[in-house]
Amino acid sequence: MKNVCRKSFIPALLVIILSGTARAEDVELDKIVVTPSRIEESVGDIGRTVDVVTSKEMERGGAQNLADALTELTSVDISNYGGPGTNKNIRMRGSTSAQVLVLMDGRPINNPRDGVVDLSSMPLDNISQVEVMHGPGSSLYGSSAMGGVVNIITKDPPKKGQKAELYSSFGTARTYIERMLYGVNVSKFDFLISGGYESSAGFRPNSELNTEDCNLKLGYELNNENNLKFNSGFYKSKSGLPGSITALDVGDKQNTLKRFFDFSWNFKPDVKTELSARAYQNYDRLATTYTQINEATTVRGFNLQLDEQLWDIYKVVFGFNYVGNLNDSTTSGKHKYNVNAGYLENILDLFDKKMNINLSCRIDDYSNFGLATDPSLSMLYKFNESVKIHALVARSFRAPTFNDLYYPHVAYPGYEADGNPNLNPEKGLSEEVGVEAKINQYLTSKLNYFYSDYKQLIQWSPDSNNVWRPTNVASAVIQGLEFENKIFITGNLELGLDYSFLIAKDTQTHKYLLYQPENKIDAGLKYNDHNGLTIELKGQFTGIRYGDAGNDIKVKSFYIFGLSASKKFKSGITCFGYIDNLLNRKYQIQDGYPMPGFSFTGGLKAEF
Repeated sequence: MKNVCRKSFIPALLVIILSGTARAEDVELDKIVVTPSRIEESVGDIGRTVDVVTSKEMERGGAQNLADALTELTSVDISNYGGPGTNKNIRMRGSTSAQVLVLMDGRPINNPRDGVVDLSSMPLDNISQVEVMHGPGSSLYGSSAMGGVVNIITKDPPKKGQKAELYSSFGTARTYIERMLYGVNVSKFDFLISGGYESSAGFRPNSELNTEDCNLKLGYELNNENNLKFNSGFYKSKSGLPGSITALDVGDKQNTLKRFFDFSWNFKPDVKTELSARAYQNYDRLATTYTQINEATTVRGFNLQLDEQLWDIYKVVFGFNYVGNLNDSTTSGKHKYNVNAGYLENILDLFDKKMNINLSCRIDDYSNFGLATDPSLSMLYKFNESVKIHALVARSFRAPTFNDLYYPHVAYPGYEADGNPNLNPEKGLSEEVGVEAKINQYLTSKLNYFYSDYKQLIQWSPDSNNVWRPTNVASAVIQGLEFENKIFITGNLELGLDYSFLIAKDTQTHKYLLYQPENKIDAGLKYNDHNGLTIELKGQFTGIRYGDAGNDIKVKSFYIFGLSASKKFKSGITCFGYIDNLLNRKYQIQDGYPMPGFSFTGGLKAEF
């Protein structure tokens, strides 16, 4: 199958290159990103596959949460348990959710208890853009960045004056969302505060939801090149836990509380040097009412980084990182471990900036299992302003979670389970090659091929005493193609057509990995005019997936459509309406958890 993917990739690669070089056109200014190299760069000047989703794109596309905004990206698969308030985790390029690192303004937010991030707990009104880097990022960010890195960039206070936003929406299942945002800049001081609440009756018994959140960002400019920022917030929710359709639970409830603070300092003593420091803390508590589970984790971290432009063609980035993880749980007990890490990045711009080479490496020293060393090498070459190719080879890893290491011994009739404090990190070696071309003024295409070999995967299975325990025994080979197309039909009408092909199999059993669709198609027809009207029709097809390691549980393929429309008036008022599951299809993403049928959301947004 590896040869089949490569044989289909190479001819398509040549076609795109030759078509693009036949007619070079002026291209739009590239978006600025920070995720691939931890410094600000144009997305068109780096040798990594990066998608950028802006707040305007999320708003116009009808996204109700962060999972909605990311599900249309190639090789991105959302594990969605259905309806508002249910867990929505991201998987990328055949990875598990715990193998995707999620950051907020560069601050890691993966929970060390289970390694995942619930995207439904991220309010969209406070997000400026989301940067999604496909493929491993452990050479700069350490653990969990095996399938990719998602960096959520929050909004900054206004650079001058003040701004305010009010948002109100209502929808199916008596779902109400009320939000506000206010920011002001006074001399050298600025701040931005946002908050709101959401309530829903749910579309299944015991699936109701109530949430509250608030975020505050403060900034102080000591001078033009020296500034301080403080960011803090909380999110709390109460939701029902309905269980699967074969094991309904109409009594259990879940209470969640998340708090954080993030203090950062940036200093530019000259045009070639930048020094930055960050100290942060994440607190996460989860409690259930019926099963009486109470789990709390605290993560404290510090990062120091220096960027130096040594010559016109060479820039170096190096930094030190410390993280302390603490766990206090009624299930896995009280435990802690620390991580000390250093990373070094070398960036070369050669041949009048036609070629970019990035060589980086990070060493992590864990107090509970030792060292992890992860280098990476990426390359970008621009044939002209319309055609470029890139390549990547990188190592990555994922540290075991507190549940993997310290899950308590439990025994039921016919079943026993226990954690394993002797686990080692999962390891991966990945390769990627791709091309991007603006073929003419009407068509832009991207084509990527990727291959990953995962070792020491943590797998829960019974030992010789029939006790279920995690061990580093599994391995997997993952390969696939990403094919993206933007077709500009007219100045106001745009068609997006993306295809993901994925083969993700266990190398020992030759079975497909859990919930990894072989085929995924995303399409969207978008209309924008100069009077503030946006209409978008989008659809998605997701192929067959398997809900167990033996591939006995088959989750059916599905296709769904959605329709969104919004109109922004000169007064600053925006009216919007969104329809999800337009054809009222019955489908499941996770086995046993039905997704909502036809649903509607409408509302108003006011900007001052």
